Amino acid sequence: MNFGLAFSYVFKDEGWFKKVALPALCTLIPVVGAFISLGWALKAAKNVIDGNEEHALPDLEFGADLGRGFMAFLINLVYSLPVILLSGIAGALFGLSADADQAVQVIMYIFGGCFGLLGILLALLIAFMSVAGLANYVAKGKFGAAFKFKEVFGMLKKSFVSWLLVIVGQIIALGIIAPLGSIACGIGALLTATYGNAVVGHLLGQAYNKSASPLMEDVEVL
Repeated sequence: MNFGLAFSYVFKDEGWFKKVALPALCTLIPVVGAFISLGWALKAAKNVIDGNEEHALPDLEFGADLGRGFMAFLINLVYSLPVILLSGIAGALFGLSADADQAVQVIMYIFGGCFGLLGILLALLIAFMSVAGLANYVAKGKFGAAFKFKEVFGMLKKSFVSWLLVIVGQIIALGIIAPLGSIACGIGALLTATYGNAVVGHLLGQAYNKSASPLMEDVEVL
């Protein structure tokens, strides 16, 4: 993985400002704007998967990017459902324990804590599975590819460090760099957030290439 390239490739494109500014402005559109920006960033991932690491910054395609971004939202939502369910059960047990007898309270606290802990552990697993599943969807263009769990687990197993770098990149790009734009008012925040999405998209494509190549070799051997 070329971690540094994910942060620098944007500026190697002569028209980088326009290419970043357009999806950034789209985020001003309620609800759908976020889908457009996400779909645009995932097109950068597809460019990397197709071998264009140095020139992966895409042009905005409103309709196509909106559709791709919405599919990505659904994928992340489906992956998060088990965590939401476990968190809901834990919260319900803690809430019901308030009006219960002391002995029942202890039991509810224990079960609530177990469900909560299980939810945290599952959230960590899903954090990796969801990015790998999303990359599989981007590469193959099929919604169901995100939920081919055997392939997704295989990708994580083949190159776990690559997917770890994607998570680290997300934290840096969206958790640290993106908020810096608020210093230059709202427009700056939009630009840095969109840039952060482009960084994550590039890392996603790189991680897929690192983990999918061994899988292809295994298929050829079989």
